[in-house]
Amino acid sequence: MRLRSTLVLCALLATPLLASADDQTNASGQDVLKEHKAEIQNRLADIDYKRKRIVEANMGLSDKEGEAFWPIYNTYRTEADKLSHESLGLLADYAKSYNTGKVSDQDASKLIKRVEDLQSRRLDLRNKYVARIAKTVSPTRAMRFLQIETQLDAMMVLDVGSQVPLAE
Repeated sequence: MRLRSTLVLCALLATPLLASADDQTNASGQDVLKEHKAEIQNRLADIDYKRKRIVEANMGLSDKEGEAFWPIYNTYRTEADKLSHESLGLLADYAKSYNTGKVSDQDASKLIKRVEDLQSRRLDLRNKYVARIAKTVSPTRAMRFLQIETQLDAMMVLDVGSQVPLAE
């Protein structure tokens, strides 16, 4: 399935971050991201393309609905991608902390706050665009969008999460 290949790419995306954090214990997550910027951007572009194809294949939009939906969706993905980039920085910071041998209580507290903040902002963003799609296209299409996005995000979180070791 196309979705599976997208998830595999996400897992591959996380691998260099975890490996690099081990080599650069003094580097911040943002420094690790900068080092692998081109590779990460290429993989994210591929993931975004495949994600859009999955949405396109599953939304079942008429031409008229598509004209209203796609500009909204593209704006949504632009904003969601910013949060995804923050998630990568968070993952790199976690890897840096993890690779010191133990995640300190101080690091864990900071990381928890960042995770909760990102989750809250991601939910707010999705709700904002569900409402916009419901108003502009239809509530039924907004529901379908919500279902597809929720499933894609859940699968990505599970796949990437399975690659990340638990805190010690």
